[in-house]
Amino acid sequence: MGTGIVSILLHNLPYNVTWISHGLAIAFFVLNVGLFTVFTAITILRYALYPEIWKAMVIHPAQSMFLGCYPMGFATIINMMVFVCAPAWGDWVVSWAWGFWWLDAALSLATCITVPFVMIHQHRPGLQAVTAASLLPIVPTVVASSTGGIVAEALANPDHAFITLIASYILWGIGICFSGMVLALYFHRLTIHSLPSKEAIVSVFLPIGPLGQGGFGIQQLGKVSLKLLPQTTAFTTLAPSAIHGGEILYFLGIFLALIMWGFALVWLSFALISIATMQKFPFNMGWWGFTFPLGVMATCTGMLAQELDSSFFRVATMSTAALPISRVIMALPLEQPGFKAMLNNFHDVWQEIRIPVILFTAFGLLVLRFYLHSAEEKGDLKAFPKVLNNEKPQSKPKPQPKPVEEKKDVKPIPVVESKVPKSSGPRRIKGGLVKRPSEELKNGDGLARTIRPLIFFSSITANTPKIAKDYAERLEKDLQKTAAETGCSFMVPEVLDLAEVDFDDYFITPPKSDEPVELFYLFLLPSYNIDTINDTFLEHLQETHHDFRIDTAPLSPLLGYSVFGFGDREGWPTEDEGFCFQAKEVDKWMAKLTGRKRAFPVGMGDTKRDYAERLSEWSEGVVDVLGMVAKTGSLGEGLPGSGAPDESDDESAAEDDDEVLIEDSEAKPEKLKNRKNIDDVEDLGRIMKNSNPDADTKPSAAPIAVDFTTYGKSAATKKTPTQGAKEMVPKNSPTYASLTKQGYSIVGSHSGVKICRWTKSALRGRGSCYKYSFYGINSHQCMETTPSLSCSNKCVFCWRHGTNPVGTTWRWVVDPPELIFDGVKANHYNKIKMLRGVPGVRAERFAEAMRIRHCALSLVGEPIFYPYINEFLGMLHAERISSFLVCNAQHPDQLAALKAVTQLYVSIDASNKESLRKIDRPLHRDFWERFQRCLEILREKRFKHRTVFRLTLVKGFNVDDEVEGYAQLVEKGLPCFVEIKGVTYCGTSTASNAGLSMSNVPFYWEVSEFVTALEKRLNEKGLKYGIAAEHAHSCCVLLASDRFYKDGKWHPRIDYQRFFELLEERGADGDWKPEDYMGEATPEWAEWGNGGFDPRDDRVDRKGRKIEA
Repeated sequence: MGTGIVSILLHNLPYNVTWISHGLAIAFFVLNVGLFTVFTAITILRYALYPEIWKAMVIHPAQSMFLGCYPMGFATIINMMVFVCAPAWGDWVVSWAWGFWWLDAALSLATCITVPFVMIHQHRPGLQAVTAASLLPIVPTVVASSTGGIVAEALANPDHAFITLIASYILWGIGICFSGMVLALYFHRLTIHSLPSKEAIVSVFLPIGPLGQGGFGIQQLGKVSLKLLPQTTAFTTLAPSAIHGGEILYFLGIFLALIMWGFALVWLSFALISIATMQKFPFNMGWWGFTFPLGVMATCTGMLAQELDSSFFRVATMSTAALPISRVIMALPLEQPGFKAMLNNFHDVWQEIRIPVILFTAFGLLVLRFYLHSAEEKGDLKAFPKVLNNEKPQSKPKPQPKPVEEKKDVKPIPVVESKVPKSSGPRRIKGGLVKRPSEELKNGDGLARTIRPLIFFSSITANTPKIAKDYAERLEKDLQKTAAETGCSFMVPEVLDLAEVDFDDYFITPPKSDEPVELFYLFLLPSYNIDTINDTFLEHLQETHHDFRIDTAPLSPLLGYSVFGFGDREGWPTEDEGFCFQAKEVDKWMAKLTGRKRAFPVGMGDTKRDYAERLSEWSEGVVDVLGMVAKTGSLGEGLPGSGAPDESDDESAAEDDDEVLIEDSEAKPEKLKNRKNIDDVEDLGRIMKNSNPDADTKPSAAPIAVDFTTYGKSAATKKTPTQGAKEMVPKNSPTYASLTKQGYSIVGSHSGVKICRWTKSALRGRGSCYKYSFYGINSHQCMETTPSLSCSNKCVFCWRHGTNPVGTTWRWVVDPPELIFDGVKANHYNKIKMLRGVPGVRAERFAEAMRIRHCALSLVGEPIFYPYINEFLGMLHAERISSFLVCNAQHPDQLAALKAVTQLYVSIDASNKESLRKIDRPLHRDFWERFQRCLEILREKRFKHRTVFRLTLVKGFNVDDEVEGYAQLVEKGLPCFVEIKGVTYCGTSTASNAGLSMSNVPFYWEVSEFVTALEKRLNEKGLKYGIAAEHAHSCCVLLASDRFYKDGKWHPRIDYQRFFELLEERGADGDWKPEDYMGEATPEWAEWGNGGFDPRDDRVDRKGRKIEA
């Protein structure tokens, strides 16, 4: 595209010479054809070999937008065929150009329709995610219409030209109208969410493209219409005045071009001002993105200059074309004939344009001066002599420690002079790094840098957090001494819990900072043989490494990293048997993600013996490395294999002076022939070919996994301990102890049951939960359980206290549903029996409680995650126990496979992607896509199941200005009911670390205001929902669809007897609807405005004293 538009501009400049219009222009045309041909061939070959990549690219929210660049680049070749090739080679070139144009028009129309549809159907970007790149698949239709006008003007056959003209007008209308909508949306995005990021600031030039190209195209089409219409049978009834039709289109084209040129000038001003106000933006390849938009604007300006015979527009053309052509200035071939011709014509041309050129040049220099002064990004100072720090020159400069300069918003560790003498004993070898003094150090030079250590830890007890905090304080003191020796600034180490951080913020790319801060990662990790956050973290690192969309070493900007592991030698005596195995795994994957930046070997300590001593030794080594990094800016040089993820045979190879770098496969030992293959994704086709059993050579083993690096040579030969499926919550694990302490009874290895506080309250006649007010469920006959204690989210308001397992896939032992069903019933009844002696328990309700009538599948974890959830539900229904299943909208496949359930809940904790990520902290990377798919599945199931959206309101997270977003989600899923409930603060340290406190709990009046606003917005959208019931004590209100509004009353309650009858008569897959088992109307005491407290019970205060209504 960029090369093509430069060739077109060079050919059509208003002030031109032969060596430019027929020299440089043709040279760039040839270059454009060559580049287009080569990259087209590569692209076809790539997608032919790896067709699965094509689908991934088409549905990618960013990469798919650039499909429109292909027809635009092709159109520039067609234009130059008409401008240059046709006059030289004859009319047959025009015929070829005409055929190519039809192909280009079809491709343009295809991208204009399909890519936006995929964006609407698949991506569903929020307003903040909208960029000017959304124009890229649309603009090709405008470019094709302009090219059609050029081809139509050159066609000898009037009928062919007329068809091309009509098609071009249609393409122009499609592209301009569509672009106008996108421009309005993009402008709205800019006004709401401000300018794009520094890296993408050049995208503000893109809106100029459709306006400039549209202005040129409508002029060219009008110009062709003026000549062509009188030659055709168009306007048959007005044949004598056909010439007037051409004139109208011609003048209309110039009129519209002036309007679009002015609008493009506005966007150009926005772009220039945006860049001028953007401080320290980086230069990258994307900066060539302004070439095509400014180029087509120059063509529009040039056409206006030609048709209006305006010197102003001629000079404006030259000025606008300066930037796109600037890339060729250094390569201008000043050949003698062309140079002389330019000198001969220079005087005449200069006399005509000198005044406007001088004015434009002066203005341009002022703008350039302002731009360079205010927006130029200064390069980092790498090294400078310390003598420059002195105010007066010295004849014999002596090295002085560089004072630390305090930066804004940076809390550096103060520099203190160290007076402790160095140890005179033998030096301990600590890391295996060859520390060669650099030339800068020999010359007394130093580095000005700020280093920020980040300490990550994981824990399911209170030990590791305390160790991490103490270590951070000790490290801070040690770095004070290092700062004095190196002259560098060390920020206070920051301690981060892996269970609380968002992995994407730290382990896909390092977190960005406004200040020039360099990061150093440290890990303190216990190893567990149960499922903990460590497993999720390792899974994330592995997925990041294997994700083809992410660079091979995305964490390479880090200065380095090091890992210390805690283990127990009583259970795992050796490393091969599992001692500190998870710390070693983290070290391996970090080596791959950082590009071999292991700063210090993995430290390992026994929690029952010597961890303190081992941690101290490891810490000394880390401080030593940080001091070296502060001085040199790198980890130094190491032996072959230093920093590699796995142990290998490099050590023996390094000792061999006759090392063979390139070996023939026939010469390899048999044990190396069978090693694990780690290949690039581009080589998969070759691998499959080589593994053909019909091949002449011995087939190699199929690749075990796709890996994007080639670290290590003997990974397959290394003996690693094999482990079968683990129990999710073993009885001897801290997780088991913590959950039982919270009141859970663990059933099997992954299920749990607990008595709800509302069950205890109902037994004593002190009120029931909102389920009784809404759906008629007796709280004292309700069993709360879950067949899966594992979850895929880490919600900030969760009750789990950070102790239950998390994961994205089921990788544990699976207990049979019969064991779970019998276990949860037995444990529930045991807990009920323990309440018989509690004061105030009513005998009749205690007797009723010994017959479970309802099961709430919620608690912690994700019940739908259990592989046999349908069988478990069937067992409940067989004993006429109704079922309420709650899920977090992260497992769409399991949701789609779900069979009969009395009521199906989906937790809707946020209305947009960013809020959901912040409040639910999901583990799935495609969490938003999974969330959307679950809503679509719920919409399909709304006539099969009673579907409920549960909105948990957390003030400061998902309440403010999100009514519209929730209304859109309701419109998408069309649930039968919407429960809006204020969050219950659990008061755990987990919630506090996530930023959750009592201030985030909304008052009931705030929930009520939200409900009324949501009801109003739903009705404005034509969705008939109304307030069906409330339960003020639970801070909960129910909205219901008008499907459950009958005889002037809301009927959210359930006829449980009828539900089981339908299930037995028609089966789980039978044809029956939620309305078929709709129950009684909402009782008066539960209607909106009456509070929802059961009048049969007594309200009491915290001390059990009765409260009069």
